[in-house]
Amino acid sequence: MGQKIEEEKNWRIVRNRVCIRALLIFLGIILMQVLAYMLCIAGIMFYGVAAKQQTADLFGNLAKADVGNGTFIVAISLVSAVLSGIWCGILYWKSDWRERPFDYHAALSWKNVLAAFATGIGFCLFLQMALTGIAELVPEAFGSYNQIMGSLTDSSIVITVLYVLLIGPVAEELIFRGAILDRFYLAFPFWVANLLQALLFGVYHMNLIQGLYAFCLGMVLGLTRHVSGSILVPAFIHILFNMTSYLTGYIFSEEDSLQAWTLLVFLCIGFALLFGGLRHWWRGFKKKAVN
Repeated sequence: MGQKIEEEKNWRIVRNRVCIRALLIFLGIILMQVLAYMLCIAGIMFYGVAAKQQTADLFGNLAKADVGNGTFIVAISLVSAVLSGIWCGILYWKSDWRERPFDYHAALSWKNVLAAFATGIGFCLFLQMALTGIAELVPEAFGSYNQIMGSLTDSSIVITVLYVLLIGPVAEELIFRGAILDRFYLAFPFWVANLLQALLFGVYHMNLIQGLYAFCLGMVLGLTRHVSGSILVPAFIHILFNMTSYLTGYIFSEEDSLQAWTLLVFLCIGFALLFGGLRHWWRGFKKKAVN
């Protein structure tokens, strides 16, 4: 009896330490954004005297809680993603949970790749159409979300594409499904560890609408990381998700609102693709649990 109590006490200590380490990584990511902001400001100041007025205007906009210059905001996110991705990439590479050697042929099998396509594209279509329908009903709930999306459309297309479709997704996977999930998985069952990293992923977006769907996306991406064993699969799905969101946003940007039948068709397509993808990953999870 005494030994069992001692073991439980030791596990509580381990879990506390693991949570602290994961939260320190999360705090470090937030500090990276502050550092990225300072670096971008320094870059503008160094660029020339003519840019100083732009800096002053930007500070004024930020003080008024405006989204500011879209290109600058995305540039901050880009620099932060690079810094965070490098740091958490090193942590992930050194993780004790990484299999060495790793069978990339099995992780990137044609079934996994097809399921990744279905999951990334299907999740985005289903979510976007659902959000579009909800926005028609309660538009006031999407004010902050629309501001953030507006900063992406107002920014340089080169910087936006580089951040949204490549560096951002890869960095976020290295952070949340890499370094943070690995830390939680040291002391918690998979579903608890996956839930915790998804919660932090939602909080990271600092917006209610984005936070809710980021949490759901984080749960799915954590599952794909666990089943495939590689960070490459969730990174690929994340890139597909963002790419689909960017393309559909561009395609439908000229229309004031989607017709009900169009919304329903895309919603059904998204649901069918997502269902097929999740079915594959769930089967893989059960098979891995048995083994």
